Amino acid sequence: MSASPAVAARPSLNAKRITTVSVTILFVAWIVNYVDRLAITTALPSLAKEFDLDHTQQGLILTVFFAIYALFQLPGGFLADRIGAKRTMIAAMVAWSLFTGLTGLVSSFGMLLIVRALFGVTEGLYPGASMKAVAERTQPHNRMTANGIVTSANTLGAALAPLIAAPVITAVGWRHTFLAVAGAGFLMAVVIWWALPAPLPEPTAAEGDGERVLTTSATTDVSTAQLLRSGALWRFTLLFGGFDLVVWGLLSWVPSYLQTERGVSITASGALASIPNFCATLSMIAGGVLFDRYFYGRHRLLIIPSCAIGGVLLLFMAYATSTVTFITYQSLAMLVLFLSFMPIFGLPLRMLPRNVVGRASALINMGGQLAGAVAPFIMGLLADHVSFAAAFAFLIFGAVVAIAAVLWAPQRPEELRTDFAHA
Repeated sequence: MSASPAVAARPSLNAKRITTVSVTILFVAWIVNYVDRLAITTALPSLAKEFDLDHTQQGLILTVFFAIYALFQLPGGFLADRIGAKRTMIAAMVAWSLFTGLTGLVSSFGMLLIVRALFGVTEGLYPGASMKAVAERTQPHNRMTANGIVTSANTLGAALAPLIAAPVITAVGWRHTFLAVAGAGFLMAVVIWWALPAPLPEPTAAEGDGERVLTTSATTDVSTAQLLRSGALWRFTLLFGGFDLVVWGLLSWVPSYLQTERGVSITASGALASIPNFCATLSMIAGGVLFDRYFYGRHRLLIIPSCAIGGVLLLFMAYATSTVTFITYQSLAMLVLFLSFMPIFGLPLRMLPRNVVGRASALINMGGQLAGAVAPFIMGLLADHVSFAAAFAFLIFGAVVAIAAVLWAPQRPEELRTDFAHA
Protein backbone atom coordinates (compact mmCIF):
# COMPACT_ATOMS: atom_id res chain seq x y z
CA MET A 1 0.00 0.00 0.00
CA SER A 2 1.36 3.42 -0.91
CA ALA A 3 2.24 5.92 1.78
CA SER A 4 -0.20 8.68 2.50
CA PRO A 5 0.74 12.21 1.36
CA ALA A 6 1.35 13.24 4.97
CA VAL A 7 3.72 10.34 5.58
CA ALA A 8 5.48 10.82 2.25
CA ALA A 9 6.08 14.49 3.02
CA ARG A 10 7.52 13.82 6.45
CA PRO A 11 11.16 13.17 5.41
CA SER A 12 11.47 16.47 3.50
CA LEU A 13 9.89 18.36 6.38
CA ASN A 14 12.34 16.75 8.78
CA ALA A 15 15.25 17.65 6.50
CA LYS A 16 14.04 21.22 6.36
CA ARG A 17 13.81 21.40 10.16
CA ILE A 18 17.31 19.95 10.59
CA THR A 19 18.72 22.52 8.15
CA THR A 20 16.90 25.42 9.78
CA VAL A 21 17.92 24.54 13.34
CA SER A 22 21.51 23.81 12.34
CA VAL A 23 21.91 27.04 10.36
CA THR A 24 20.48 29.05 13.26
CA ILE A 25 22.82 27.52 15.86
CA LEU A 26 25.92 27.78 13.67
CA PHE A 27 25.03 31.36 12.74
CA VAL A 28 25.01 32.37 16.42
CA ALA A 29 28.21 30.38 17.08
CA TRP A 30 30.06 32.29 14.35
CA ILE A 31 28.89 35.61 15.79
CA VAL A 32 30.40 34.60 19.14
CA ASN A 33 33.57 33.52 17.32
CA TYR A 34 34.01 36.91 15.66
CA VAL A 35 33.18 38.96 18.74
CA ASP A 36 35.84 37.00 20.65
CA ARG A 37 38.32 37.42 17.81
CA LEU A 38 37.80 41.09 16.99
CA ALA A 39 37.30 42.64 20.40
CA ILE A 40 41.06 43.19 20.41
CA THR A 41 40.92 45.52 17.37
CA THR A 42 38.83 48.00 19.37
CA ALA A 43 41.08 47.52 22.41
CA LEU A 44 44.35 48.10 20.52
CA PRO A 45 44.75 51.78 21.49
CA SER A 46 44.24 50.84 25.16
CA LEU A 47 46.74 47.99 24.87
CA ALA A 48 49.22 50.28 23.11
CA LYS A 49 48.95 52.83 25.90
CA GLU A 50 49.42 50.27 28.68
CA PHE A 51 52.33 48.40 27.07
CA ASP A 52 53.83 51.36 25.13
CA LEU A 53 53.42 49.82 21.67
CA ASP A 54 53.90 51.40 18.23
CA HIS A 55 51.76 50.51 15.19
CA THR A 56 54.17 47.79 14.07
CA GLN A 57 53.94 46.01 17.44
CA GLN A 58 50.17 46.39 17.44
CA GLY A 59 50.11 44.80 14.00
CA LEU A 60 52.25 41.94 15.32
CA ILE A 61 49.61 41.18 17.98
CA LEU A 62 47.09 40.64 15.19
CA THR A 63 49.53 38.88 12.87
CA VAL A 64 50.65 36.26 15.40
CA PHE A 65 47.01 35.21 15.82
CA PHE A 66 46.34 34.97 12.08
CA ALA A 67 49.57 33.14 11.29
CA ILE A 68 48.87 30.38 13.83
CA TYR A 69 45.16 30.40 12.99
CA ALA A 70 46.00 29.79 9.32
CA LEU A 71 48.36 26.90 10.10
CA PHE A 72 45.68 25.09 12.11
CA GLN A 73 42.99 25.23 9.41
CA LEU A 74 44.04 21.88 7.95
CA PRO A 75 44.39 20.11 11.33
CA GLY A 76 40.91 21.39 12.16
CA GLY A 77 39.50 20.05 8.89
CA PHE A 78 41.30 16.73 9.45
CA LEU A 79 39.81 16.41 12.95
CA ALA A 80 36.34 17.20 11.64
CA ASP A 81 36.63 14.52 8.95
CA ARG A 82 38.02 11.99 11.45
CA ILE A 83 36.20 12.50 14.76
CA GLY A 84 33.20 14.51 13.57
CA ALA A 85 32.34 18.15 13.06
CA LYS A 86 30.30 18.50 16.25
CA ARG A 87 33.02 17.19 18.59
CA THR A 88 35.66 19.35 16.92
CA MET A 89 33.54 22.50 17.18
CA ILE A 90 32.79 21.98 20.87
CA ALA A 91 36.44 21.32 21.76
CA ALA A 92 37.59 24.36 19.78
CA MET A 93 34.99 26.67 21.31
CA VAL A 94 35.77 25.68 24.91
CA ALA A 95 39.51 26.11 24.32
CA TRP A 96 39.34 29.46 22.51
CA SER A 97 37.03 30.86 25.19
CA LEU A 98 39.65 29.95 27.79
CA PHE A 99 42.32 31.91 25.90
CA THR A 100 39.94 34.83 25.33
CA GLY A 101 39.63 35.13 29.09
CA LEU A 102 43.38 34.78 29.57
CA THR A 103 43.93 37.72 27.20
CA GLY A 104 42.46 39.92 29.92
CA LEU A 105 45.00 38.63 32.45
CA VAL A 106 48.30 39.17 30.63
CA SER A 107 50.93 41.41 32.24
CA SER A 108 53.36 42.01 29.36
CA PHE A 109 53.58 42.31 25.59
CA GLY A 110 55.38 38.94 25.39
CA MET A 111 52.65 37.16 27.36
CA LEU A 112 50.04 38.76 25.13
CA LEU A 113 51.74 37.37 22.01
CA ILE A 114 51.84 33.86 23.53
CA VAL A 115 48.19 33.92 24.56
CA ARG A 116 47.07 35.24 21.16
CA ALA A 117 49.11 32.51 19.43
CA LEU A 118 47.37 29.82 21.52
CA PHE A 119 44.06 31.54 20.81
CA GLY A 120 44.90 31.15 17.11
CA VAL A 121 45.51 27.42 17.55
CA THR A 122 42.10 26.84 19.11
CA GLU A 123 40.13 29.10 16.75
CA GLY A 124 41.90 27.53 13.78
CA LEU A 125 40.26 24.18 14.53
CA TYR A 126 36.76 25.61 14.11
CA PRO A 127 36.13 26.80 10.49
CA GLY A 128 36.62 23.49 8.69
CA ALA A 129 34.42 21.72 11.24
CA SER A 130 31.72 24.36 10.89
CA MET A 131 31.66 24.13 7.10
CA LYS A 132 31.51 20.36 7.32
CA ALA A 133 28.62 20.62 9.80
CA VAL A 134 26.70 22.78 7.32
CA ALA A 135 27.42 20.37 4.45
CA GLU A 136 26.19 17.43 6.55
CA ARG A 137 22.92 19.16 7.44
CA THR A 138 21.93 20.63 4.07
CA GLN A 139 21.06 19.32 0.62
CA PRO A 140 23.13 20.19 -2.48
CA HIS A 141 20.60 22.57 -4.02
CA ASN A 142 20.48 24.87 -0.96
CA ARG A 143 23.97 24.32 0.43
CA MET A 144 25.46 27.64 -0.70
CA THR A 145 22.43 29.61 0.46
CA ALA A 146 22.76 27.95 3.88
CA ASN A 147 26.51 28.58 3.90
CA GLY A 148 25.86 32.18 2.90
CA ILE A 149 23.56 32.64 5.90
CA VAL A 150 25.94 30.92 8.34
CA THR A 151 29.05 32.73 7.17
CA SER A 152 27.22 36.07 7.04
CA ALA A 153 27.59 35.80 10.80
CA ASN A 154 31.27 36.55 10.18
CA THR A 155 30.51 40.05 9.01
CA LEU A 156 27.63 40.47 11.44
CA GLY A 157 29.98 39.41 14.25
CA ALA A 158 32.54 41.86 12.89
CA ALA A 159 29.86 44.56 13.01
CA LEU A 160 28.75 43.65 16.53
CA ALA A 161 32.26 43.24 17.98
CA PRO A 162 33.07 46.98 18.13
CA LEU A 163 29.51 47.82 19.18
CA ILE A 164 29.81 45.40 22.11
CA ALA A 165 33.47 45.91 22.97
CA ALA A 166 33.65 49.72 22.78
CA PRO A 167 31.12 50.58 25.51
CA VAL A 168 32.33 47.72 27.73
CA ILE A 169 35.95 48.87 27.40
CA THR A 170 34.85 52.40 28.24
CA ALA A 171 32.89 51.18 31.26
CA VAL A 172 35.13 48.50 32.80
CA GLY A 173 38.41 48.52 30.86
CA TRP A 174 39.87 46.20 28.25
CA ARG A 175 40.83 43.43 30.69
CA HIS A 176 37.32 42.84 32.03
CA THR A 177 35.97 43.02 28.47
CA PHE A 178 37.89 39.89 27.48
CA LEU A 179 36.77 38.07 30.61
CA ALA A 180 33.15 38.95 29.82
CA VAL A 181 33.12 37.84 26.18
CA ALA A 182 34.81 34.53 27.11
CA GLY A 183 31.64 33.52 28.96
CA ALA A 184 29.58 33.69 25.76
CA GLY A 185 31.87 31.12 24.12
CA PHE A 186 31.50 28.62 26.97
CA LEU A 187 27.72 29.04 26.82
CA MET A 188 27.63 28.50 23.05
CA ALA A 189 29.63 25.27 23.38
CA VAL A 190 26.88 23.92 25.65
CA VAL A 191 24.22 24.93 23.10
CA ILE A 192 26.02 23.08 20.27
CA TRP A 193 26.47 19.97 22.43
CA TRP A 194 22.82 19.90 23.47
CA ALA A 195 20.86 21.24 20.48
CA LEU A 196 22.74 20.71 17.17
CA PRO A 197 20.80 18.06 15.18
CA ALA A 198 22.37 14.91 13.77
CA PRO A 199 23.47 15.06 10.09
CA LEU A 200 21.11 14.29 7.22
CA PRO A 201 21.60 11.00 5.35
CA GLU A 202 24.07 11.20 2.45
CA PRO A 203 21.99 12.16 -0.64
CA THR A 204 21.77 9.80 -3.60
CA ALA A 205 22.04 10.98 -7.19
CA ALA A 206 18.23 10.89 -7.48
CA GLU A 207 17.84 13.08 -4.41
CA GLY A 208 20.37 15.67 -5.55
CA ASP A 209 19.82 18.59 -7.85
CA GLY A 210 21.28 16.99 -10.93
CA GLU A 211 24.89 17.57 -9.93
CA ARG A 212 27.47 14.84 -9.60
CA VAL A 213 30.00 15.05 -6.80
CA LEU A 214 33.55 13.83 -7.20
CA THR A 215 32.70 10.51 -5.63
CA THR A 216 29.25 9.18 -4.80
CA SER A 217 30.36 6.95 -1.96
CA ALA A 218 30.09 8.34 1.54
CA THR A 219 32.69 5.85 2.69
CA THR A 220 35.33 6.47 0.00
CA ASP A 221 38.28 8.06 1.72
CA VAL A 222 40.42 10.74 0.15
CA SER A 223 43.82 11.31 1.64
CA THR A 224 45.04 14.70 2.77
CA ALA A 225 47.99 14.24 0.40
CA GLN A 226 45.58 13.91 -2.53
CA LEU A 227 43.87 17.12 -1.50
CA LEU A 228 47.21 18.90 -1.27
CA ARG A 229 48.10 17.74 -4.80
CA SER A 230 44.97 19.34 -6.25
CA GLY A 231 46.11 22.40 -8.18
CA ALA A 232 42.53 23.64 -8.42
CA LEU A 233 42.11 23.80 -4.66
CA TRP A 234 45.37 25.73 -4.32
CA ARG A 235 44.07 28.25 -6.87
CA PHE A 236 40.93 28.74 -4.82
CA THR A 237 43.21 29.13 -1.80
CA LEU A 238 45.08 31.94 -3.56
CA LEU A 239 41.77 33.48 -4.61
CA PHE A 240 40.49 33.59 -1.05
CA GLY A 241 43.86 34.89 0.11
CA GLY A 242 43.54 37.95 -2.13
CA PHE A 243 39.99 38.56 -0.95
CA ASP A 244 40.83 38.20 2.73
CA LEU A 245 43.88 40.46 2.49
CA VAL A 246 41.38 43.27 1.98
CA VAL A 247 38.92 42.11 4.61
CA TRP A 248 41.36 41.47 7.46
CA GLY A 249 43.29 44.63 6.72
CA LEU A 250 40.14 46.67 7.18
CA LEU A 251 38.87 44.77 10.21
CA SER A 252 42.26 44.95 11.92
CA TRP A 253 42.99 48.65 11.58
CA VAL A 254 39.84 50.73 11.02
CA PRO A 255 38.74 50.97 14.70
CA SER A 256 42.23 51.98 15.85
CA TYR A 257 42.68 54.37 12.89
CA LEU A 258 39.43 56.15 13.72
CA GLN A 259 40.50 56.62 17.34
CA THR A 260 44.13 57.66 16.82
CA GLU A 261 44.09 59.48 13.46
CA ARG A 262 40.56 60.87 13.25
CA GLY A 263 40.12 61.67 16.94
CA VAL A 264 36.93 59.60 17.28
CA SER A 265 36.01 58.29 20.75
CA ILE A 266 36.12 54.56 21.52
CA THR A 267 32.33 54.28 21.55
CA ALA A 268 31.85 56.31 18.37
CA SER A 269 34.61 54.39 16.58
CA GLY A 270 32.81 51.15 17.43
CA ALA A 271 29.58 52.45 15.93
CA LEU A 272 31.28 53.75 12.78
CA ALA A 273 33.38 50.61 12.25
CA SER A 274 30.25 48.46 12.42
CA ILE A 275 28.48 50.16 9.48
CA PRO A 276 30.59 48.62 6.65
CA ASN A 277 30.28 45.20 8.24
CA PHE A 278 26.49 45.39 8.33
CA CYS A 279 26.68 46.15 4.60
CA ALA A 280 28.93 43.12 4.10
CA THR A 281 26.46 40.90 5.98
CA LEU A 282 23.65 41.70 3.56
CA SER A 283 25.98 41.33 0.60
CA MET A 284 27.29 37.92 1.69
CA ILE A 285 23.78 36.47 1.92
CA ALA A 286 22.90 37.96 -1.47
CA GLY A 287 26.08 36.48 -2.96
CA GLY A 288 25.16 32.98 -1.76
CA VAL A 289 21.68 33.24 -3.29
CA LEU A 290 23.03 34.66 -6.57
CA PHE A 291 25.59 31.87 -6.81
CA ASP A 292 23.02 29.12 -6.21
CA ARG A 293 20.52 30.57 -8.70
CA TYR A 294 22.48 32.31 -11.44
CA PHE A 295 26.28 31.99 -11.23
CA TYR A 296 26.95 28.33 -10.50
CA GLY A 297 29.66 27.28 -12.98
CA ARG A 298 30.35 30.86 -14.09
CA HIS A 299 31.42 32.59 -10.91
CA ARG A 300 33.99 34.79 -12.69
CA LEU A 301 31.09 36.92 -13.94
CA LEU A 302 30.38 37.84 -10.32
CA ILE A 303 33.84 37.82 -8.72
CA ILE A 304 35.80 39.88 -11.26
CA PRO A 305 33.45 42.92 -11.36
CA SER A 306 33.01 42.94 -7.57
CA CYS A 307 36.77 42.88 -6.94
CA ALA A 308 37.50 45.48 -9.61
CA ILE A 309 34.88 47.93 -8.39
CA GLY A 310 35.79 47.19 -4.78
CA GLY A 311 39.44 48.01 -5.51
CA VAL A 312 38.53 51.42 -6.94
CA LEU A 313 36.39 52.18 -3.89
CA LEU A 314 39.29 51.20 -1.59
CA LEU A 315 41.49 53.76 -3.35
CA PHE A 316 38.90 56.47 -2.78
CA MET A 317 38.61 55.35 0.87
CA ALA A 318 42.38 55.46 1.47
CA TYR A 319 42.58 59.12 0.46
CA ALA A 320 39.24 60.28 1.87
CA THR A 321 39.45 63.72 3.46
CA SER A 322 36.81 63.23 6.16
CA THR A 323 35.63 60.49 8.48
CA VAL A 324 32.20 60.43 6.81
CA THR A 325 33.61 59.90 3.32
CA PHE A 326 36.08 57.29 4.63
CA ILE A 327 33.27 55.20 6.15
CA THR A 328 31.05 55.75 3.11
CA TYR A 329 33.65 54.42 0.68
CA GLN A 330 34.52 51.54 2.99
CA SER A 331 30.84 50.60 3.28
CA LEU A 332 30.40 50.65 -0.50
CA ALA A 333 33.58 48.62 -0.97
CA MET A 334 32.41 45.96 1.50
CA LEU A 335 28.94 45.89 -0.08
CA VAL A 336 30.45 45.15 -3.49
CA LEU A 337 33.30 42.86 -2.42
CA PHE A 338 31.25 40.50 -0.28
CA LEU A 339 29.12 39.45 -3.24
CA SER A 340 32.20 37.32 -4.03
CA PHE A 341 32.55 35.54 -0.69
CA MET A 342 30.28 32.56 -1.29
CA PRO A 343 31.14 32.14 -4.99
CA ILE A 344 34.79 31.72 -3.94
CA PHE A 345 33.79 28.75 -1.78
CA GLY A 346 30.87 27.72 -3.96
CA LEU A 347 32.24 25.37 -6.59
CA PRO A 348 34.50 23.31 -4.29
CA LEU A 349 31.91 22.93 -1.53
CA ARG A 350 29.10 21.95 -3.91
CA MET A 351 31.18 19.42 -5.83
CA LEU A 352 33.31 17.76 -3.15
CA PRO A 353 32.05 14.71 -1.22
CA ARG A 354 31.10 15.38 2.37
CA ASN A 355 33.88 13.19 3.78
CA VAL A 356 36.52 15.66 2.51
CA VAL A 357 34.68 18.97 2.90
CA GLY A 358 36.31 19.67 6.26
CA ARG A 359 39.86 19.41 4.91
CA ALA A 360 39.16 21.02 1.52
CA SER A 361 37.37 24.04 2.98
CA ALA A 362 40.13 24.35 5.60
CA LEU A 363 42.76 24.47 2.84
CA ILE A 364 40.91 27.25 1.02
CA ASN A 365 40.30 29.12 4.26
CA MET A 366 43.98 28.82 5.13
CA GLY A 367 44.80 31.12 2.21
CA GLY A 368 42.54 33.79 3.64
CA GLN A 369 44.02 33.56 7.10
CA LEU A 370 47.61 33.69 5.84
CA ALA A 371 46.64 36.91 4.12
CA GLY A 372 45.17 37.99 7.45
CA ALA A 373 48.58 37.39 8.99
CA VAL A 374 50.33 39.52 6.36
CA ALA A 375 47.94 42.48 6.20
CA PRO A 376 48.02 43.81 9.82
CA PHE A 377 51.81 43.74 10.10
CA ILE A 378 52.55 45.34 6.72
CA MET A 379 49.87 47.96 7.33
CA GLY A 380 51.39 48.72 10.73
CA LEU A 381 54.79 49.20 9.12
CA LEU A 382 53.33 51.48 6.44
CA ALA A 383 51.42 53.48 9.06
CA ASP A 384 54.61 53.97 11.10
CA HIS A 385 56.95 54.80 8.21
CA VAL A 386 54.72 56.23 5.43
CA SER A 387 51.10 56.98 6.29
CA PHE A 388 47.78 55.33 7.04
CA ALA A 389 46.65 56.30 3.52
CA ALA A 390 49.46 54.14 2.12
CA ALA A 391 48.50 51.34 4.50
CA PHE A 392 44.92 51.27 3.28
CA ALA A 393 45.95 51.68 -0.38
CA PHE A 394 48.06 48.52 0.04
CA LEU A 395 44.81 46.55 0.28
CA ILE A 396 44.12 47.12 -3.42
CA PHE A 397 46.83 44.51 -4.02
CA GLY A 398 44.48 41.91 -2.55
CA ALA A 399 41.74 42.73 -5.05
CA VAL A 400 44.25 42.41 -7.91
CA VAL A 401 45.43 39.00 -6.64
CA ALA A 402 41.82 37.79 -6.38
CA ILE A 403 41.07 38.79 -9.98
CA ALA A 404 44.22 37.05 -11.26
CA ALA A 405 43.47 33.90 -9.25
CA VAL A 406 39.87 33.57 -10.40
CA LEU A 407 41.03 33.74 -14.03
CA TRP A 408 43.37 30.83 -13.23
CA ALA A 409 40.99 28.74 -11.11
CA PRO A 410 38.46 26.30 -12.63
CA GLN A 411 35.04 27.71 -13.37
CA ARG A 412 33.01 24.66 -14.41
CA PRO A 413 32.28 21.57 -12.29
CA GLU A 414 33.84 19.20 -14.83
CA GLU A 415 37.14 21.12 -14.65
CA LEU A 416 37.28 20.64 -10.89
CA ARG A 417 36.34 16.95 -11.23
CA THR A 418 39.10 16.38 -13.77
CA ASP A 419 41.72 18.15 -11.69
CA PHE A 420 40.76 16.28 -8.54
CA ALA A 421 40.66 12.91 -10.28
CA HIS A 422 44.26 13.35 -11.46
CA ALA A 423 45.60 14.67 -8.16
